[in-house]
Amino acid sequence: MTKKQDLQKEILAEVKEGIKPSDLKKKLKRSKSVGDIPQAPPLPVTVESLQDEISVLALQLETATRELTEKDNALTVYSDQLKEKQKEVENLRKQRETNTPELTELDHSLIARHKSIKD
Repeated sequence: MTKKQDLQKEILAEVKEGIKPSDLKKKLKRSKSVGDIPQAPPLPVTVESLQDEISVLALQLETATRELTEKDNALTVYSDQLKEKQKEVENLRKQRETNTPELTELDHSLIARHKSIKD
């Protein structure tokens, strides 16, 4: 069947006393347009879904807090290690400045050779 014949059948099925077929045709065409289709109302929010969402957010918050605590602890450990190393370096520097090197047997023999070559 053609589109025209389909429309004619729909109009004949809807025709009643006091209604013009042309009015029905306009209404039928209008009712099929996308703009006239009402949108479904949004789904109501249930208490359970809100509780589930709160639980998920609480878990995310707990995880983030735990990660920050772990990072803070690691930072403290690294900071302590850095301070220790800085103290070691400072102590070594002071030792180097204050201590005169002690001459070993090898050093004495090298000095003696040097003197003999010089003379």
